[in-house]
Amino acid sequence: MAAPTPVSAYLHSAAMVKAGVFLLARHYPVLSGTDLWLILVGGTGAVTFVYGAYVALLKHDFKGLLAYSTVSHLGLITLLFGLDTPMSAVTAVFHTINHAIFKASLFMAAGIIDHECGTRDMRRLSGMFKYMPWTATLGILAAGSMAGVPLLTGFLSKEMFFVETVGHPQFQGVAAWLLPVFATVAGMLPVAYSARFIHDVFFNGEPIELPRSPREPARWMRFPVEALVGLVLLVGCFPQLFVGPVLYAAPGAVLPLGVPEFKLAVWHGWNLPLVMSIAAFGFGLPQALVLTAIVIGFA
Repeated sequence: MAAPTPVSAYLHSAAMVKAGVFLLARHYPVLSGTDLWLILVGGTGAVTFVYGAYVALLKHDFKGLLAYSTVSHLGLITLLFGLDTPMSAVTAVFHTINHAIFKASLFMAAGIIDHECGTRDMRRLSGMFKYMPWTATLGILAAGSMAGVPLLTGFLSKEMFFVETVGHPQFQGVAAWLLPVFATVAGMLPVAYSARFIHDVFFNGEPIELPRSPREPARWMRFPVEALVGLVLLVGCFPQLFVGPVLYAAPGAVLPLGVPEFKLAVWHGWNLPLVMSIAAFGFGLPQALVLTAIVIGFA
């Protein structure tokens, strides 16, 4: 967490942290297709997904929160490869792209806040929306994508993940409900830590003894965040147009037998994955407020 902000954004969104899942994706055609792959890769991804999110919830340093949320999302990508269906592999590639966009924008926004306020401690940072409204709006949109809010890019891959957990061919009978229930419960955690980040940094009263007086940064500092959040909105609202061609091509390296037919859309009607998403938000938001109160109480 000592790296300069542009370096953190690069490492935590696209480069070093993605090397492992990139290697996993390149080996997918050779190693997948067995029960052992499902158990080892899927199980490791599921545990990492939940553990990373749990640790993120308890961090006071908002850069630490974002770092452990990266661990969690890498676990989700690993879980998707472990589910071992053609569309779960496509979803893993899609979430790799999505995560790079919204996480880079979040780290850049976090760097601006750190630069202008002189601290990353969320116990001291409050009410930044009042002092930095435009930067706060960008940070809220990026965090909303991380949580999977509709019309933002993270919502699309999250819904595709939920779809892949419903009716998975390896889970039959009563066990068929285990995967959707796990996905819903685990889906609450990104909502919770994203909500905690938004609440504690941008709202929640007034700042406490900041080393510097917060204000909007210079225009050139904000432009990279604006460009990335613009992609979050464009892909989230018009996925078929802005990411469709890339997503039809990129999984070809993972699926040598061909990419299955699919259509990217914001609305697929009322179905079980949408209900799972609503449940994740419905329980994730109060969970964030309760945990924030507990963390502050024991701080």
